[in-house]
Amino acid sequence: MGAMTELPGKALAAELIGKSRVEAGTAPIAAVIAAARDGALGEDAVVRLIGRLWTLERMFYYIYGGWGQGLEMNDFPPSVKYLFSKQIVDESTHEMLYLDALIRRGAVATQKQAFQQPYGRFAVDSALAYYVFSLRNLATYPHPIRVAALNLGPKVIEFAWMEELSAASADSDLRAVFDSQAVENRSHINMGRRIVEEFIGKPVEAELCRWACAVARRDYFRFLHELGDFVLDRSTPPPPLPRVQVTD
Repeated sequence: MGAMTELPGKALAAELIGKSRVEAGTAPIAAVIAAARDGALGEDAVVRLIGRLWTLERMFYYIYGGWGQGLEMNDFPPSVKYLFSKQIVDESTHEMLYLDALIRRGAVATQKQAFQQPYGRFAVDSALAYYVFSLRNLATYPHPIRVAALNLGPKVIEFAWMEELSAASADSDLRAVFDSQAVENRSHINMGRRIVEEFIGKPVEAELCRWACAVARRDYFRFLHELGDFVLDRSTPPPPLPRVQVTD
């Protein structure tokens, strides 16, 4: 136990997780949770929700494909690569959970149809795409930084709102879809904690983790706002895009 307290990134990991847990309380998915609690989340809304989450999950093949290229060298022990490969498998499992739910509910008959179903289509001009491209761009950073960004940022928020939505919903099928992901999502958070604790030691690396995690949370919130509007079939003003000052 004494050795664990000496890990260089222990305080940073706790800081990032704590910040994400606080922000989870303001995640723009509250209206969907409220609708589920009030019994107002109808069949079409549930299919919309599952369809968009399936669209996001399948994009992790693209994200992780880029991230994996940075693990080909011997920079990290086999355990780090194993944990990341397990996360890839978990994400693939979640994608299939959503697809199976769409088929089970009669929204589509086959996987091929799911790609053409309006609720499952990927659009470049969307907050979902913005979030995906934001994560993909982290491929240029060292593995611990991008793992910190996702697993100690959006993954913490996702775990919280999925747990809350599951508890609020009377739809046993929807609850099963979310509850079955809880173990893997908790594992991803713990994996992110372990990698940050062990491999982030320099102040510049810590600052990069804080920056990357904040960006990932911000862009995930934009996706959740878009998701909430889509599920409830409404249109509300999106969060403003960040201003970027360019100097030459």
